[in-house]
Amino acid sequence: MLLLANAGKTSAQPAATNSPWQRIVMIGASASAGFVFSEPFGGTNTMQCRLNYYLDAAVQAPHEPVKNLASALFFLMPEPAGRMQVEQAVKLQPTLVVAVDFPFWFCYGQGTNDAERLQRFDAGLKLLESIKCPLVLGIVPDASFATNTGILSPAQVPSSTALAAANVRLKKWAVAHPQVVLVPLADFMHKAMVNETLTVHGLTLPDGKTRTILQNDFLHPTPRGAVWLALGILDAITKHPGFSPAEVRWNVEEIFRAGSQAALAKPKL
Repeated sequence: MLLLANAGKTSAQPAATNSPWQRIVMIGASASAGFVFSEPFGGTNTMQCRLNYYLDAAVQAPHEPVKNLASALFFLMPEPAGRMQVEQAVKLQPTLVVAVDFPFWFCYGQGTNDAERLQRFDAGLKLLESIKCPLVLGIVPDASFATNTGILSPAQVPSSTALAAANVRLKKWAVAHPQVVLVPLADFMHKAMVNETLTVHGLTLPDGKTRTILQNDFLHPTPRGAVWLALGILDAITKHPGFSPAEVRWNVEEIFRAGSQAALAKPKL
């Protein structure tokens, strides 16, 4: 790959003093942390699903390596885990926080009724208020199909009413916090499940190919899915002031190879 060597150097370069790409911190759950059902405690395949490697490979502007604070165990205790991650992120003085799957487990998980879920969702958004730099969040997807694989239980899935209400609250909260950028994660998940065309920044994954970006558990991205998710994040953030699309590598294959190489160079979790 022509740009592979340069891709590894990009994230290691000293950050530009006033660059919004300077210090990217990632928080959230298993889609960000990487998760493979056959490797519950981590491993080579899990490392290749970690979102930070593909984000690093795609951002061409000088920046520090993306710091990934996300955890696959986030679902166990979303509120204390979320609070800890946010506190750690703020201490790192980030210029950009990527939290694309952070809201998910404040809507999903065990819940007695819709009102309780929405109260928990509001608490999750409240945790994020201490982040003052640009913040990327994902629209909460319908992941009910993942109950077919056992990765989610029916009791963990919100009603369609609660899910819709949570996303309304998320969008209103984003309007009130102008530094927030929303990524259409729900659309990403839906198109992957129904195998429909997915287009990001003019790049297209055609009908019949999008299912490959989601693992067989119907919930977590594959390594190539992590590439497309990273591109979706970058497509959204480059519409925010200060972030230029010219500073992003938009070549799917180059990002995949550079990100995979970086992941394989790391020790197993």
